[in-house]
Amino acid sequence: MSRVHIFWDNSNIHIVGLRNVMGLIEPSEDPALYRTYFKGVFELARRNREVGKAYLAGSKPPENDDLWNYIRTLGIDVDPLERTGENRENAIDISIQAAMLRTAIDNIGSGDTIIVLTGDGAGGLLGVGFLADLQRIHERMGFNFEVISWENGCNGRLMDYAKQNGLFIPLEKYYYEVTFIKEKRRAKPFAQNILANIDT
Repeated sequence: MSRVHIFWDNSNIHIVGLRNVMGLIEPSEDPALYRTYFKGVFELARRNREVGKAYLAGSKPPENDDLWNYIRTLGIDVDPLERTGENRENAIDISIQAAMLRTAIDNIGSGDTIIVLTGDGAGGLLGVGFLADLQRIHERMGFNFEVISWENGCNGRLMDYAKQNGLFIPLEKYYYEVTFIKEKRRAKPFAQNILANIDT
């Protein structure tokens, strides 16, 4: 039976949702209370399929081990990376891309699907980055793939490539299932018919 392998750029998904989407959907809410609902995002990516590899990387906020430990309970390998001395992100994309390529190489011919949660498609014209690596995985290794991202913040070339060659799932469509407002709005549970009827 084929499986899915999930690769999650936490910083991209969270920051784009906060900066580009929340204000459009919930303009009256305090951005400081916006949260990504990890379980909901994972359920959307998995959709009741068997998971082979699930890998999440993101910048490590100070004293936030409880968050990373919770994500691990979902069955996700977590790589919380320290920020640089200038408080900038450090090698998140490269870490995810390396894990994605290694997993693809180890599973050639399996019929598995690669799922990427990011909107970052920079570097494609230079043969580097998520878009270039998805092209390698799809065109040279034969994998199906999905991109799950906020449409209002996704690289246009990455989104177009997914729509034409794989599957693009816009997170806006599931905003209330994949986010919550701390101490005010809980995330809405997914109805199973919604997950079952996403066009794969």
